[in-house]
Amino acid sequence: MKELGHANRTIDLFKIDCEWCEWFTYEQWLNQDIRQILVETHNAPMPNVQDFFYKLHDAGFVIFNKEANYQNGGGGVEYGFLKLSTDFFVDGSVYDATAMK
Repeated sequence: MKELGHANRTIDLFKIDCEWCEWFTYEQWLNQDIRQILVETHNAPMPNVQDFFYKLHDAGFVIFNKEANYQNGGGGVEYGFLKLSTDFFVDGSVYDATAMK
């Protein structure tokens, strides 16, 4: 974000399709002021997948779209995440998704 001159700015729409890098970079996205994320995910080991969804949820993101991508043998899924105000969550706070393991 810094390299592109977007540091300390609100990002309305962040789209990323980086062929596996999503599993290693997503925590960096959470440190930014992003309102909506569009990401294509690729097969990954289960702990990485669980962490990915738990951390996005804990940051206030919810899935609003999910679509399988069958190109190149399948295995890809495109997701749309929207960051919601905590007013939309039970008791005004995001529940601890990791407690559901």
